[in-house]
Amino acid sequence: MTRSVFERILVALDGSDPSERAFGVAVEMAKAFEGELHLCSVIENLPRYAEETMNEVDELAEHARQHFELVQKPLLQRAEREGVKVTSHIMPGHVVETIVHLAQQEKASAIVVGGLGRSHVLHRVGGGTGTQIAYHAPCTVVVVR
Repeated sequence: MTRSVFERILVALDGSDPSERAFGVAVEMAKAFEGELHLCSVIENLPRYAEETMNEVDELAEHARQHFELVQKPLLQRAEREGVKVTSHIMPGHVVETIVHLAQQEKASAIVVGGLGRSHVLHRVGGGTGTQIAYHAPCTVVVVR
């Protein structure tokens, strides 16, 4: 059996309109290339200070996890309805590092990201999340505008 050009497609989701557009492109790519889809949402900005209690950090993380479950649920259902094999990943960490690490772990052949998501400040400082992912990624990166 020959392998598809885009056998495993990872799409970064932060709940923004650009990330939902990226999801739409990723679904079409998965259908066209008979690939599987991996949805990735990253829980970022968890406090690391000693004065924060573990319970507060756990509550913040759980709230973020629930938010991303709500973001991903209709997208998981849509992908399944369209016949695409799909897996959900909701992980804590730095957005760029976490997405690149997951792409390596899952042997992704493409990462699909929205052009400007929730990290507008990073765009001015470091070239944007999509740019940073493209620089560090082990595979093709598609930035959807």
